[in-house]
Amino acid sequence: MGFSGATIRTFDSTTEQWSIYWADSRLGLVMPPVLGRFQAGVGRFYSDDDDHGRPVRCRLTWCDITPASARWEQAFSIDGERTWEPNWTMELTRRAAPR
Repeated sequence: MGFSGATIRTFDSTTEQWSIYWADSRLGLVMPPVLGRFQAGVGRFYSDDDDHGRPVRCRLTWCDITPASARWEQAFSIDGERTWEPNWTMELTRRAAPR
């Protein structure tokens, strides 16, 4: 069965930190945010989660950002951020406007 989802992004100009919230129709909840910032053209955002009671650190990365494209990656760490296991990547391309 399909579902729909949405993100809500807020920016605190004092701390220059983004909060990215996820909500989807499966849970009917807004999840705790991933928190982070952009530095040198790369955005890194972190949160804590669990996998069946096992603590998991989550990282979202935005990189290779141009006016026409970007790369997004989600990775998990179960060893205190010593190693990361990417489990979802997206290569995004802006579609040209119709003429």
